[in-house]
Amino acid sequence: MTEFLVEVVESVIVVRIQLERATLSNAGFFRETLIKLIQSGRREIIIDCRNIGFMDSTFLGSLVVSLKKMNSLEGDLRLVFPSKDSPVWTMFETTRMFKVFKTYFSLDDAVSSFKTPIE
Repeated sequence: MTEFLVEVVESVIVVRIQLERATLSNAGFFRETLIKLIQSGRREIIIDCRNIGFMDSTFLGSLVVSLKKMNSLEGDLRLVFPSKDSPVWTMFETTRMFKVFKTYFSLDDAVSSFKTPIE
């Protein structure tokens, strides 16, 4: 199984994380995948976290580094979670990371958000 499926949805890159556990062992390859997308000129990326049951701090760090890189290039990185009951969403609440990232509970809403200015 491919760990990260990359597809285009309405001109937005969607990276679907196909891991139950997003950890140190996957963080480097994940970061490389995002860097390649950013270097190819992509400035609108959605990370689909709906299949993740657990995310460690190293993997979260890869998300933060990628967000900073995107912001420095006037792009944006947005996250999709399955629900507020998700263990990964709970971790984002606990660490207050939901204030750092733009987060959604629907892929359609995340894609649409690139078409609508955010205040």
